[in-house]
Amino acid sequence: MISGIKNFFRKLKVVENSFQKYNEYIQKENSTIIMGNSIIRFDLEDKIEQRNYVKIGSKGLISAKFIFESEKGEVNIGNNVHLGGVTFISRNRIEVHNDVTMAWGITIYDHNSHSVYWEDRKNDNHQCYEDFINNNGNTVASKDWSKVISKCILIESKVWIGFDVTILKGVTIGEGAVVGAKSVVVRDVEPWTVVAGNPAVVIKYLPEYKK
Repeated sequence: MISGIKNFFRKLKVVENSFQKYNEYIQKENSTIIMGNSIIRFDLEDKIEQRNYVKIGSKGLISAKFIFESEKGEVNIGNNVHLGGVTFISRNRIEVHNDVTMAWGITIYDHNSHSVYWEDRKNDNHQCYEDFINNNGNTVASKDWSKVISKCILIESKVWIGFDVTILKGVTIGEGAVVGAKSVVVRDVEPWTVVAGNPAVVIKYLPEYKK
C-alpha cells in the first residue's frame, strides 16, 4: 500500500518536471494535479510570447496535451475541473469554466489548420514537406496563418463531455450541458441539454433547462 502511494507520487513528479521547461508560460494553482502523459508543446519555440499560455485553477485533475502551433493561442481552465485525456490545439483561445468533467480521447481545436478554399491552401503540402526537411521535422515553421480561420471556444460550468468527442472552432457549450461520446460539436450547445451525433444535435432537455 505504502509503496503504491510512493510510486504514484513519483510518477506525478516526473510529469510535473516535464512542465518545468515552460514553467514561465504556465499559471497553475498548487492544489491542481497534472497527471498521466500531460505535455505542453510549442512548435515555434523561438517565437513564444512572454505571457501565460495556460492557466489552470484549483483542485483540478488534469490529463491533457496543450499544443500551440504558432506564437498565438491560450487555454484557460477553471476550478474543480477533471480532464481524463484531452488535447487542446489553440491559436485563438479555449476557455473551460468551473466544475467541468471530460473523459478521454477528446480533441478541442480552435482553428481550421487549412483554408477550405483550394487556391488558399494549394501550397500547404509543399510548405509542410520543405519545413519537415529543413526544420527537424517541424511542419509549421514557415506556415502562413493568414488564410486560416480561428475562433474562441467556450465551455461553461458544470458541463460533462464524453469520450472521443471533437469540439471545433467558435463553439460555446452552455452551462450544465452533456455531450455524448464520439460526438462532433460544430455549433453552440444550449445550457442544460444533452447532445450527441455528428454533427451533435439535442437529444434531451434536462430538468434545469429553460428556453
